[in-house]
Formats: sequence, C-alpha cells, structure tokens
Amino acid sequence: MTGPEGRKERGKGLVKAIRMGLILSFILHPALPGSPQTSVALQRIDITGIPDIVLYLTVTDAKENSILGLTDQEMSVLLDDRPQKITSLRSAIHGGEFLAVALLFDRSGSMKMAMTETKEAAAGFSRRLSVDDQLAVISFDDRVRIDAPFSSDRAVIDNAVRGIAAGLDTALYDAVQVALDLFQGVGTKRQAILILSDGKDTKSRAQREDVLSNAKMRGVPIFTLGLGDSLNEGELLKLSAETGGQFIKAVRAEDLLRLYQKIAERLKNQYRLSFVSEFGQDGRWHQLLVRVKADRGSSDSPLREFIASKGPGVSRETVSGFERIAAERNYLLYGGVGAGLGLLLGFLLFILIRILRPDLTLRSPVVILIILLTLLLGGIVGLVIKAVGTG
Repeated sequence: MTGPEGRKERGKGLVKAIRMGLILSFILHPALPGSPQTSVALQRIDITGIPDIVLYLTVTDAKENSILGLTDQEMSVLLDDRPQKITSLRSAIHGGEFLAVALLFDRSGSMKMAMTETKEAAAGFSRRLSVDDQLAVISFDDRVRIDAPFSSDRAVIDNAVRGIAAGLDTALYDAVQVALDLFQGVGTKRQAILILSDGKDTKSRAQREDVLSNAKMRGVPIFTLGLGDSLNEGELLKLSAETGGQFIKAVRAEDLLRLYQKIAERLKNQYRLSFVSEFGQDGRWHQLLVRVKADRGSSDSPLREFIASKGPGVSRETVSGFERIAAERNYLLYGGVGAGLGLLLGFLLFILIRILRPDLTLRSPVVILIILLTLLLGGIVGLVIKAVGTG
C-alpha cells in the first residue's frame, strides 16, 4: 500500500510495536540480572566455637522489607572466595534467642525540638519486639547517663525514655562505648545498638576508631538514625557501615516512628547461619562473604574480615600480636631497602675507584670492605628512618 493511506497504516503498526515493547519491558524488568532485588547485611560473626562459626544476618528486598524462609540452597558462605559447608540455617527468633538492643538518645540542645516524637518512636520500637527481648536506655549530651539497664520490663523502659530531658553538648562516642560495656552482662549474642543523633560529637574522650574497633571486635552492629538541620551524615554512616548496621536519615521528626519500626522488624527477622570453616583456628585473617540467590534476585554481603582465633570477634591480644609482627616486617623491609641502596652505592664507588686504580677488581679486599660498609650503612639508615617515622 502506497500513498497517504499506506503511511498511515505503517504509522499505526509502529505505534503498536512501541506499545508492545513497553509492555514487555515492564513485565520482564524484574527478571533482569542487573536489577538489585535483594540486600544482605551481616550483623555478627561469632567465632567462639571455631572451626564452627555462627553468623547473624538479615536479607531484605528492594523495598527494604525482610525476606523470610530462605534455605541453605539459596544461601552460600565464602571464605577467601572458597565455598564453606553450611550446617544450619534458621530464623534466629525461632531458635529461642532473645534480642538485646541498647537505645541511645542524643539529648543535646540540637535535638530538643524532636523530644516528643523521639519518645513516641521509642515506645513503638519497644512494642515491635518480642516480650523476652531486652532493652537498655542510654542518653547523652556532654555526659552519658544509663537511664535504664537491660530489662524486658517495658514499663521500666518506657519510663526511662519519657524521663529524658534536653541537655547541652554531644558525647556520642563515649555513649557508644558505655553501651558496648553494658552488653557484657547480657546472655545473648543477638545484640545491637540503635542511636538517634545529629552525628555531631563535641565532648567525647573516646576516639571514634577505638570505639569502632571495639564494636567490631565484640560483633555488635550499630544502627544510626540521623535527625537535624545540620546533620553529620558521614559520622553516622561510618558507625553503621563498618559494624554491619544501617544508617537511615529522618527527613522529619514525624518519620521517626516508622523508621524505628523498620529497624525493629529487621532485627526481629535475623537469620542464624552456622558453617564449618575449612581453615580452622589458623590465627590468620580471612575474608568472609554471604551470597544469596533467591527468586527475587541475587546479592552479596559486604566483605568482612576476621582473625581465625578463639574469641567473640578478635581479641586485643591477637590484634596486638599481628601488629607486632607487621611492625617487625616493616623494620625488615626498611632495613632491606636501605641495605640494597647501600649495595648500589658501593658498586658506584667501585666504578669511581677503578678510574683511579684500574688494577682493583671486585675481589680486592679494599673493594669488598667498601661494599660491605656501604651495605651495612644503608641498612642502618633504613632502620633509623623507620624508627623516626613511627616515633
């Protein structure tokens, strides 16, 4: 068909083809391999029973809803890129393990306007947990105060939260350290810290890196809720990302209730995964990754490192031993490089001496002595440079 009618029919056909393409793309889009459908968060690595290792983790979909009912056929564990044998996978809550959460509240002046919403949100969080789960309440401004130690009595927790009053500056890292110490008397490995703050630390004596190291060593994930007009997202994000927790930004104080409940649901729906490490207790660093392959998509957890040694995470003694070995290796490296440069200097001197004394060879005692002296001097200089640099 030619002419205007033919062009009209071809135009209709083109429109139909475009519509069909759009419909097919909409239908097929969820199945595309590049679509991020799941997310895996590893909250705790328990190596107290090594070579048997226990992991606590959560799996969520693209809308951050928990994915339940996964089996060991849909989940795998890799240590140093090598698959490990899963011996058990179940819901942590169905295993009878209660949850212990330390609720940390920033009561500095910048958080004063959100106190009402904060207390309502905390009450909502408490109601979402099981009756056996334990909560502690810690508030902080320039000082840290334990308003309620760990308890499953919701009336005690509610009264502690409602009694929080606004204060002055912010000692964020001191508060996290107090919470970590408080977990020592809790008889569960399902632990978490939940912080509401603007992320500005102005008064802590504790250093951020020390607190992070302590949290990772003890296997306690830190969840952070950011609120405030001048939010320091970087600090809150670092606390959560490096410990297996999550950072969520509350745009308005009215969002706190919903966000607290979202975190409560995630913690309730933890998986408990056990596997046997083929590396055993070798005292070495290993990289761990959990991979999920489910109908709603595939995803890997962020890489986490641990030392295969007895302990809840990594003992300070073990870390100190590795740091000592690393320091010794660094001294050997600096000394070796210095000695190599000294040897090179010795050969250059030999070439210059040959210009004045053509009769000398590498086997001449004077030449050997010069090369040995420059080699020794180079090694000493390298060690001195290392010592001065670390001092």
